[in-house]
Amino acid sequence: MRDPEPSLLQGFLWCVSDSEAIRAQTNQWKRKLLVFLSIICLAISGLPYLVDWIGYPSTGPGWLVTLLFSLLGFVGLFASRFGNDRFVESLLGVPKLDR
Repeated sequence: MRDPEPSLLQGFLWCVSDSEAIRAQTNQWKRKLLVFLSIICLAISGLPYLVDWIGYPSTGPGWLVTLLFSLLGFVGLFASRFGNDRFVESLLGVPKLDR
């Protein structure tokens, strides 16, 4: 029997291209996707410090990248655990429009 849920990487690509495909998934899968994307944001937030630690000169304010992506990551992690379904969908970029 085949698992009907797509992979998280496929969901990441759907966020860019196809919001209807994400909207059709279960709420639990959407929360898992939000956790996955939040962890990616937290990893990106640490990149300026990793680049400085390695020894490459950084251009621009690294603290700004860290602040923005860590904020996105922590909001996503909090929303995936405690947020309602509409908020999770809005963070994924696929708000459900009442027509």
